[in-house]
Amino acid sequence: MAGPSYRTAEDGVRRCVQCGDTTDSSYTHCDNCGSINCTDHIETERLVGDPVCTGCAVTGQFFFSTKYFYSEANREQFREEYESMAIHERAMENPPLVAGAALATLLAVLFVLFAVGVL
Repeated sequence: MAGPSYRTAEDGVRRCVQCGDTTDSSYTHCDNCGSINCTDHIETERLVGDPVCTGCAVTGQFFFSTKYFYSEANREQFREEYESMAIHERAMENPPLVAGAALATLLAVLFVLFAVGVL
């Protein structure tokens, strides 16, 4: 053998501080509070784009979508940027909602066309 063999039974670092999960394949360090978190408890900070844990993040609703921020100052800075955005830029803060609304509109148009006999 090439060196000693050993197996770590407990790795105190690879544990989510939010839920205690030790089975996740990847963990992320939150630079805001210094905690280690599983993928279920980490989000992308909207203004900076770095990971932030859900335990210390400040949240805000923008176009019916929850956004996560390091601090209230970052949230307010993004709110100012959000207020100056055009409506189509605001809508892109929640792509699933926009896609669902577009699909619903398309289906409604098709239903009306079928109902009046055009199709």
